[in-house]
Amino acid sequence: MIFTDKKLDSIAPKFLSPNLDITKWEDVKIELEKLTHRAPETSAELLNLMEHASELSKALQDELSWRYIRMTQYADKEEYAQAYNDYNANVFAPCEPYRFKLQQIFYNSPARCELPAEKYSHLEKIIANEIELFREENIPLKVQELELASHYGAIVSKMSALFEGEERTPAQLSVFLKDADRAKREQAWQLINQCYMDKRDELDKLYDELKALRINIAANAGYDNYRDYMHQAMGRFSYTPEDIHKFHDAVEKVVVPFCGELNRHRKVVLGVDKLRPWDLAVDLDGKKLHPFDTIDEFVSKAIRIEHKVKPEYGLQLEMMHNSGMLDLENRKGKAPGGYNSSIYGLGSSFIFMNAVKLHGDVTTLLHEAGHAMHGAAGKDIPIDYYCNPPSEVAELASMTMELLTMDYWDEYYKDEADLKKAKRDQLEGTLSFLPWCMVVDAFQHWVYLNPNHTPDERREAFDSIYRRFDAEVDWTGLEEQRKVRWMRQLHIFEVPFYYIEYGMAQLGALAIYKNYRSDKAKALQQYQDFLNLGYSKPVREIYQTAGISFDFSESYLKELVDFVKAELAKLKD
Repeated sequence: MIFTDKKLDSIAPKFLSPNLDITKWEDVKIELEKLTHRAPETSAELLNLMEHASELSKALQDELSWRYIRMTQYADKEEYAQAYNDYNANVFAPCEPYRFKLQQIFYNSPARCELPAEKYSHLEKIIANEIELFREENIPLKVQELELASHYGAIVSKMSALFEGEERTPAQLSVFLKDADRAKREQAWQLINQCYMDKRDELDKLYDELKALRINIAANAGYDNYRDYMHQAMGRFSYTPEDIHKFHDAVEKVVVPFCGELNRHRKVVLGVDKLRPWDLAVDLDGKKLHPFDTIDEFVSKAIRIEHKVKPEYGLQLEMMHNSGMLDLENRKGKAPGGYNSSIYGLGSSFIFMNAVKLHGDVTTLLHEAGHAMHGAAGKDIPIDYYCNPPSEVAELASMTMELLTMDYWDEYYKDEADLKKAKRDQLEGTLSFLPWCMVVDAFQHWVYLNPNHTPDERREAFDSIYRRFDAEVDWTGLEEQRKVRWMRQLHIFEVPFYYIEYGMAQLGALAIYKNYRSDKAKALQQYQDFLNLGYSKPVREIYQTAGISFDFSESYLKELVDFVKAELAKLKD
């Protein structure tokens, strides 16, 4: 079904000259000099300055985003990484002192006091936080950090192993973790892990270099440790590191037992004495979900689903498809993972992922589509600070979309039993993901609060944290593989501390879905209202607009676990 053949339209600049070459530092510098030599006298002039600066910032970010996209599409080709790193080092990063000057102009301007507090007090808080953290000496360090982080994708993109006579990437090997043949699952699991074991020393060295840079950045900003620096840098105004530790404890007490129940049931159904790591993904009924055969089918079904949730969502995703803004299929040489990258000049996004014809591909695409709808909802927000919500907000948009689309998954699964199975997997997954989320976060807390550790000590620490949240899986003889399990999580290398938000947002998504089950129309409207806000309000107010609480307490987790159990009971065969 085709809803439109329309492509995305470029957004005409309001302030920037069409002759401005955003790839040349000389041109960008002239524009920045003009901006930073203005002295706004009225609130209207101050806002005009901020909107002009935001338009330039968005154009710069778009150029960097496109270069990042190309780098991840062709991670095995050095020229794309070089193009990305060159632009970041020679154009994007040199803008930072000017951005700092603009922040000072805004914050020190008497005209700021004339701005309505309801609309701009949150902007003031964001800018004040960035002013406090800015250190010019950190600019080259952050350039080095980005360049180093890009090496992770390059290393992983070259991984492959021979399986059944064919060279396969780790993502392609993961397909066989669902095979009914236990020996085949084990072989695939061992090969995936061997890929990382073979690169263990190289990845350890890379991570140690990244760690040293990050610790230096934090020290320059006056922080005792990188954990506390990042908490502030990520604008986590609504909670403390101690609150996060309580979240870890709550998951251990409430969710790990739930996962233990699932795994005990899995062991019985599979008829095995011990549940091994390669037993966790296989379908209990022996029937692997097969949602699509081709990428065209994959996309067209997702478009129809989004259209059923809200027609505007389907149209947006189809226009993205028509405009070449989707790169979905796994292939050798492509970086791992998936992401949604906003392209402000199109009022839309680019979606990147590695589909291998599994059900997880469906949820990944719908997840990233949630990010895309969030970006599209904020395309008319003129000030860039309000266009970049923190992860607790951004991930709420994407994780909620996964759940809101479930009613329409019959597009992928015509068989009622398959549909129920997909829904059960989704609901169980919303909770069974949380222990791993806590592991990734707790591990990073340990790393940066114990900065002088060795790689061996790091592996032991990770192993201890992993076992704290493990739910009755037997790793006998596999301890060394378990110790390097963290190396498979790209966030740890590329975007440190960006992971706990998935857990927070997962709880928020479940709460929205709980509301949706009671009143679909109201919950959908609240979801759209929240998308429209961007980051123009504090996190707690944004969650309230979505009709939920920003809460990750033990009691709140128990309430949501009980809701999931009730929903699962409805899906029993």
